[in-house]
Amino acid sequence: MDPGLEFALQLQAKFDSENEKLLKQRGELMRTAQRQYHCGICLDDFPEDDAVHIDACGHDICRDCARGHVCNKIEEHRFPVICPVCMADHKNQNPGTIPGTLVQLLGVSEEQWATWVEMEIAQFSISINCRKCQHSGFVDREDLEANSEINCPFPACDHVWCQKCQQTIEPGGSKHSCDGTAELDHLMKQQGWRYCPNCKTPIQKFDGCNHLSCIAPGCNTHFCYRCGQTINRTAIPSEIMAGKTAHFRTCAIV
Repeated sequence: MDPGLEFALQLQAKFDSENEKLLKQRGELMRTAQRQYHCGICLDDFPEDDAVHIDACGHDICRDCARGHVCNKIEEHRFPVICPVCMADHKNQNPGTIPGTLVQLLGVSEEQWATWVEMEIAQFSISINCRKCQHSGFVDREDLEANSEINCPFPACDHVWCQKCQQTIEPGGSKHSCDGTAELDHLMKQQGWRYCPNCKTPIQKFDGCNHLSCIAPGCNTHFCYRCGQTINRTAIPSEIMAGKTAHFRTCAIV
């Protein structure tokens, strides 16, 4: 064999062997190397390990973009925090939200995390302030909306107040009403007072007979203080007298 040809064949064999090793090493590197992903916010490419994955919507964004977005929303006290990629898609009717577990991994400050926890609690709770003990606390939002009365959440305080008008409700007292009608009814029953059967004006009798005339202008109602029944409605003296005589002849309460 020609010595030159033999040398050339040896070089080719050596090249093929080294090339095979290089291709094998390249394949191993490709299998172990980090894949790249494209951040939809800053539009840069990053190693896959730097991606922040939002499970709710499946979007991946870089850590810096995720941290910046979350911190801005915390400073603005906006909750829940929606995925920034979903926010850019105005046709998306079901955007993903960023959970608290992911916020912790982003490395926010202690102050920012405290604000996040407060906003997260506020999603299901409402902060109330008790005027009696001067303490504030969170109560369940659904429980609060389902009741008209608010009980102080602190065990050492027994203060109860109306959610609508904020007036104090005394324990064991009459049923509360914001305009005071329930309390007035309770007081009148306690004192034995009467309402005018026509215009409902409260009337108290100090002395005299049980025939009373309503004091409201233009009412002209005459009624029995003893049984509460209407005698008649008139301003004519003879009709008043006739009605009074007829009523007290048959009054059910003796």
